[in-house]
Amino acid sequence: MGDVTEILAQANEQILQADTREKLLGLLSTYERVLEIDPSNYEALWSLGRYNVVMVLGYTESQSEKTHHNLTAMKYCEQAMKTNPEFQALTAGGGSERVGDACRVLSNREIAPLYYWFGATGSYWKECLPFLKRMSNMALAQGLKKVMIRMLEIDPTWAGGHPYYAWGFYHLNLPRILGGSLKTAEEFMDKAVEAGPKWLYARWGRAKYLYTRKKDKKAFLEDMEWVIAQDPRPQDIIVVDDGSTD
Repeated sequence: MGDVTEILAQANEQILQADTREKLLGLLSTYERVLEIDPSNYEALWSLGRYNVVMVLGYTESQSEKTHHNLTAMKYCEQAMKTNPEFQALTAGGGSERVGDACRVLSNREIAPLYYWFGATGSYWKECLPFLKRMSNMALAQGLKKVMIRMLEIDPTWAGGHPYYAWGFYHLNLPRILGGSLKTAEEFMDKAVEAGPKWLYARWGRAKYLYTRKKDKKAFLEDMEWVIAQDPRPQDIIVVDDGSTD
């Protein structure tokens, strides 16, 4: 079946070349090969969460595809978080505690799957559920808020300010009557840019989601032109300590 270390090394090479839908699907298949050998492999689990989210962001059009990849990402991220024994104990037996409550026991080790669970769940809530189902499923939105608070407690500057960005994205998409705020969204997205000045995602997201809402064409162009001018490859791999070494 192959050696896990060699397959993960292959995945890291694929990451640097995964600039099409087909290549990204190939990367997902490589991580799935790891799980065929080692079903609890932490790196493969959270990476499947991450790159299913990337599929939603860049390579899906239909709602059915978005639903599939978001739910798949959520599943793998939860499995990655369950490699933490305390989290596993809290969520055992069908989830006696939801992720938003159980995430209080997670540490910096699990911040990657926690972040991508947030990304997939937020996308699923916003893009895959009809308005009435969103309004009747506020427990999911409340869980997202708890996850964001926990990420800020663990390390708000992780991976170039991803937790800051998550908080900004949350306020950007939450209805005003439920606490959403463009001003708060901008404050946190600006913090993400400050925390990761060389990362592409924060400026890209700020332009695509915030400045389009504000109808600020000048700021939109400044961010997008900066993104286009960068080489994306050096920042493609997020290194996560799996706890296997000191």
